[in-house]
Amino acid sequence: MTEESGANSGSDRTRDRPSRRRFLTLAGLGGAALTAGCNAIGGDGSDGPTDELTPSRSETPTPEPTPTATPEPTRTDTETAVAPGFDASVLADSPSSHVAPTDGFADASWLSGAMPEVVKVTTLDASGEGSLRWALDRPGARVVVFEVGGVIDLGGDSLTVSRPNVFVAGQTAPSPGITLVRGGLHVNADNVILQHLRARPGDELSGPVDAIGNDDGSNVIIDHCTASWGTDEGMSTNSPGAPDVTLSNNLVAECLVDSIHPKGDHSMGSLVMNNSDNVTLAGNLWAHNVGRHPRLKGGTSSVVANNVVYDFDRGTNLGGGVSDETTASIVGNYYRGGMLTADTEPVVGTTYTDAEGTVTAFVAYNATDPSTMPVVADGTRIEIASQRPLWPEGFTAVGADEAYETVLSSAGARPADRTPHDERIVEDVRDRSGGPIDSQDDVGGYPELEPTTRELSVPEDGLGAWLREFTVAVEGN
Repeated sequence: MTEESGANSGSDRTRDRPSRRRFLTLAGLGGAALTAGCNAIGGDGSDGPTDELTPSRSETPTPEPTPTATPEPTRTDTETAVAPGFDASVLADSPSSHVAPTDGFADASWLSGAMPEVVKVTTLDASGEGSLRWALDRPGARVVVFEVGGVIDLGGDSLTVSRPNVFVAGQTAPSPGITLVRGGLHVNADNVILQHLRARPGDELSGPVDAIGNDDGSNVIIDHCTASWGTDEGMSTNSPGAPDVTLSNNLVAECLVDSIHPKGDHSMGSLVMNNSDNVTLAGNLWAHNVGRHPRLKGGTSSVVANNVVYDFDRGTNLGGGVSDETTASIVGNYYRGGMLTADTEPVVGTTYTDAEGTVTAFVAYNATDPSTMPVVADGTRIEIASQRPLWPEGFTAVGADEAYETVLSSAGARPADRTPHDERIVEDVRDRSGGPIDSQDDVGGYPELEPTTRELSVPEDGLGAWLREFTVAVEGN
């Protein structure tokens, strides 16, 4: 998702950085530099934003949220569900993670309307009847399930969810699940849930794309997906005037550095575009991307909680693009240094923004590893809040250490059925190994997964509970 109007021309950085090839010549970090630790977040030696708030890094965050009004979506759609039906409560918790799909600002209440149509994907072809593209293009409320598993080669033509009220249940696919290559998956409609899918666009495309992104949807949940080898961002959202977006339990990795982006080096994790409201990023793993973990642009309101960031040059960056106020709650995240990471650079800041504007953030309970990395730099223009300016109702975060273990065991498309690339990324984080890549060819090329089939017998009643069984199978418990 390219930034607007010349922002960060060529790069987010205001200073030169070595090329990716230079990074690959650097020696690994020494053992003493890798000792985990907790940092003062305001530069004053305290662990919290006030004298009274001084938790250890392993405690569970307990500050009470400050209620804020949730903006009503400014758009209307003609296709809506109205009568009782699907039991959406099955999305109220996750078998593998403390972060549930509905723990953010987006919800699944639209599923509780008229019983959605169940649409079966029966082919790995990129288009045509029975394909995923065909299923996404159908009208009306629908749940998309899969009788096939393997690789869908999009041939450079990314998929777009252009009709509202769709739940794409990738957990129903037989092992190895669904992997999209040579294209991405983008949302351009309201009331959308994507779960348990992989997208690996790679560089055999005519132009840069996000692996998975919300282009203009309100009330969108992207949960337990893998987004790698993006050539713009890995997983981003652009929802001004269309609020309530949740990105949870995803693995966003190896966005390509020296690839096909017109700006040159462009390995970016996640961008929350200007004036996107009520965005939740929780339980995600970002690894081997240069920047945007995430980038919260001007006028955005976001919660960034219990994520793990590994091997990054730039961590979480706030503001820029427009001068509207940026607000955020940044809680319980674990920043782990790797090949790209300077062990004295702050991990939360405004260094790479391109416009003035008030930036207000509650920043607490985060951990850095090594501990020499400050969380927030001295002299930052972030106005550190003493209370969370926004927080999803009912969501309980955990301490950074607990989040680290949970995210590594639960992030990505099928944590109980990981493919070699996903498994490799998680091992890199644990072993503090690996590095950025310029092309999918650097790590063996596009995956070749054996196609599989499985006939599904969809029940007339209890569709939610039936789907839950597949969720447990691919996530573990």
